[in-house]
Amino acid sequence: MIKLDVDESISVLFILIEQFSYDKEPMFLLSDKNKKLIESCLNAPFQTFDAHELYPSVEEKVAALFYTIVKGHKLENGNKRTGVILTLFFLLRNDLWLKMNQDGLYKLAISVADSKTSDKDSVIVMLNQIFKDNIFKP
Repeated sequence: MIKLDVDESISVLFILIEQFSYDKEPMFLLSDKNKKLIESCLNAPFQTFDAHELYPSVEEKVAALFYTIVKGHKLENGNKRTGVILTLFFLLRNDLWLKMNQDGLYKLAISVADSKTSDKDSVIVMLNQIFKDNIFKP
């Protein structure tokens, strides 16, 4: 499984940031702090405990990445957009894609962002199933 490089991911996000810079809801500003936060999110799917991967399958890795960015609210703005873009970028880097359309991804990001932190485990299970049903190799 290919892990996303933080600098390459920032380059992809820079395009998005530029596009939304004049929007009423602009994206976050690029800074060393935000770069470290994004790097932390990119590492989340590859965590291990006692030499075992916490997220061994591709669906689990995608769910962990998506949840960490969208629900973590680590950036001052644009967490849902960042989560969607980096999730799609992660899949693309691993020669995979989603059957979900833009509206479906948007609704999924909203539901994760609106979920209770105490429901994390059930949200992750839901995300695993959604991604399992919708990830494919083109």
